[in-house]
Amino acid sequence: MEIIVTDERDERFVEFCKSFGCEVNDPQVVLLLNNYKKTVGCASFKVYDSESAEIVTLFLNSYDDRDKIAYKLIRQLEKIAMDYEFKSIVVSFDSKEDILIDIFEKLDYRFVDELLMKKEFKSLI
Repeated sequence: MEIIVTDERDERFVEFCKSFGCEVNDPQVVLLLNNYKKTVGCASFKVYDSESAEIVTLFLNSYDDRDKIAYKLIRQLEKIAMDYEFKSIVVSFDSKEDILIDIFEKLDYRFVDELLMKKEFKSLI
């Protein structure tokens, strides 16, 4: 599998989002996960505030290895967010029943209000 770093103008991202019935125009960083030249997942983030990035998409095209693919994409987004010197990353949900909540909890995200989870990056200093 190969992760491609791109932006919201990438046609592969646009088409992948459309296949889920979504149109996303505002992320600054987009990751596409390709397996044998076919996109199997994507994730993206945008600036949330001066210290945080917000994950705005996480789409997976397969139920096979769903957790593994999600972890890989989220971890890579976190690394890029840290490279941009963000101190945390947030993700919001439409309901408490979202199937991805469990994945984010396993990656040390915590609810900060009813439908917003946050992960603080640990400083090495």
